[in-house]
Amino acid sequence: MDEAPLRFLFGTVPDAVPATPDECADLLDADRPGASDRELELRATVAGQILGGEHPDVWRTAQRLLDAGLTREDALDQLVGAIVFDGESADPVAVLDRLPVPGPDALAAAFVDLAREHGPVPIGELAVHMIARLDLHPDDAARLTDQAEERLHDDPDSPVVLLSPDLVVHVDALTEGIALTHRLSADERDGDRLDLLTDLAVFARTTAPTVDGAALSYGDDGSWAGPPGWLSAHRPGDLLAVRVAPDGAVSVEAVDDEPVAGPALLMTTRTAYDEETEETGLPLAAEDLVLAVLARDPAAFGRPRPPLVELAAATGLQHRDGEFAHEEAAWVRGEAFGVQVRLADAVGTERAAQASTAYELLADPASGAPALREALELLEDPATLVGVVDELAGDETPERIAALVAAGERLVAVAGSGGRAAVAEYVAAVAAERDGRVRDAEAHLRAASLAGRGWGLVEDRLAWYESDRGEAAAAYGRWSELELPDDDPDLAMVRRFAAATGPEPGRNAPCWCGSGRKYKQCHAGRPAVPPLPERVPWLHRKALAYLERRGGTDGDVYDYAALRDPDPAVALADPLTLDVVLHEGGWFGKFLAERGPLLPADEAELAASWTEVDRAVHEVVEVRPHGLTVRDLAGGGVVEVTERAAGRELVAGALLCARAVPDGSPVNGSGPDGSGPGGSGRRFVGGLFRVPDGRGPELAEVLATRDGAALLAWVASAG
Repeated sequence: MDEAPLRFLFGTVPDAVPATPDECADLLDADRPGASDRELELRATVAGQILGGEHPDVWRTAQRLLDAGLTREDALDQLVGAIVFDGESADPVAVLDRLPVPGPDALAAAFVDLAREHGPVPIGELAVHMIARLDLHPDDAARLTDQAEERLHDDPDSPVVLLSPDLVVHVDALTEGIALTHRLSADERDGDRLDLLTDLAVFARTTAPTVDGAALSYGDDGSWAGPPGWLSAHRPGDLLAVRVAPDGAVSVEAVDDEPVAGPALLMTTRTAYDEETEETGLPLAAEDLVLAVLARDPAAFGRPRPPLVELAAATGLQHRDGEFAHEEAAWVRGEAFGVQVRLADAVGTERAAQASTAYELLADPASGAPALREALELLEDPATLVGVVDELAGDETPERIAALVAAGERLVAVAGSGGRAAVAEYVAAVAAERDGRVRDAEAHLRAASLAGRGWGLVEDRLAWYESDRGEAAAAYGRWSELELPDDDPDLAMVRRFAAATGPEPGRNAPCWCGSGRKYKQCHAGRPAVPPLPERVPWLHRKALAYLERRGGTDGDVYDYAALRDPDPAVALADPLTLDVVLHEGGWFGKFLAERGPLLPADEAELAASWTEVDRAVHEVVEVRPHGLTVRDLAGGGVVEVTERAAGRELVAGALLCARAVPDGSPVNGSGPDGSGPGGSGRRFVGGLFRVPDGRGPELAEVLATRDGAALLAWVASAG
């Protein structure tokens, strides 16, 4: 086959021409990682049209776009945006002939500008404005306008929102000058924070809010956190009127006279709710309710009105967690829809339907044996199984975990043998893990391994257990059977320690532990264990593997990653990101609680000591061939650190940010476990980085807060 189409699509010539959409998607993802499932699906469609040869006009158009100076990435995006020969285009060749059209960024920018100028505006009318603004062909206008809207809809920071019925609003333009009210609570006043979840939800979009010149930050609980005492002039229960200027300046004033909502405002509010929810029947977010009211009456919040919660209640609406609904059935539909969305995100759109069905069958305590067996068959796909189990665990309340444990027990009881039994035992294993019974979980996994006969999902998890136990050879053998890439971090780590154990001593030979006793009388049958300091990298890797394999960690991981860098791949490539999730984010303590029973005793004890060591700014006092002497800028303590890699590039006076944790090596007269006057030697773990000159004290202040989000934001801003 001609190599040119392959290089155009994949950036290289693959060993074999992809024969399926999945193979195309894998190559496309490797070339341009980070695309959504939908984007990959569309690119794979274009790839199929080009490689299949049935639609030569697509490849001819690609060549024409390349000759016109477009990059291959931009040319492919043009073809994706104008996918033809799909049965929907009346004249597909004409669509191709009109390429190139304005790119996604230009379309989105024009869409936003026109929404600000003409909004609230029906999307069909906005498409007409797009024709004039971008000189579009009329036959392309609707398609390109919809593409711009979809792009903006997927952006959580988009300045535009689509309301019912297909009404485009520019949020900043629509809300400029409004006053929203909120009743101050004692917790808010005393905690110097203002809740943004419901009454003030529209203002949560403010990019850089300030009050009296001081910055307001966003708290994890959906609030503005301000300087000490910024709300102290007000009393709990006071009605506050809040306004936000275009530059982000926030004003907060007490409302002396209780405002009353007149019949017109009440009718507008309920009408807005009814029209926004007519099609979906789902609860309506507080922000959308405010915007819908303003779209119908731009002056509705021109002066202080009752708080949104009270205004909605006066129209018969219920409020829960920042949303409104008129009946219990709407809340039930909302929860079911949330499950579907989360499952689709977790397993992909192509598996979403079977995942939803399996979830419903397992979540229903009344499901009988036939329904449970149906669920087991649906869950034989590993991605679906993992996604459904995570969704069943949910926020891991005792009630959710008890229900998951019960579901696992019911599945094991009806599964029988073979593949269904392996699935059932896997569910029971994960349920036991989340229930804090890791040894029971391992027993279920071993049963799953017998039933599944080499099922990769189970074998991988068993190898994880063996690695945590320190059984390097067993873990290496199991992971090797799965044909993991040589650079897989877990495989590489256990390979290193499996080789380090060496051959088993003779029965009468001295034991490897150094006790002086014969091997048969001491550690017979147990492999040699490298000294504890040598296992520090393995111990830290075990904690990282916990984040990667446990399940239920993605929310925290990606929340922290977004603070480090907008591109998740870039953020997660920095070791600091995951170490912040572990230490400042609290997951290392959970690792010890859940996996501690598996760890060798000395590793468990050492890991517990790591929880007492916070990240710090260290000044290099002395550089040695195999280590450093450093001083903590905040505490003044001097420690010796074993650090080979960084030591080659450092000089005295340099500043480092890291955690200098005990490594279990005795120092200056301490005992073999590091106890005694000399203590333990130290090792840097987790995201060591150089601190820019002159910024050490500033970073030390950030570290003193023990706020991982603030640290990652600081690192991102420092470049």
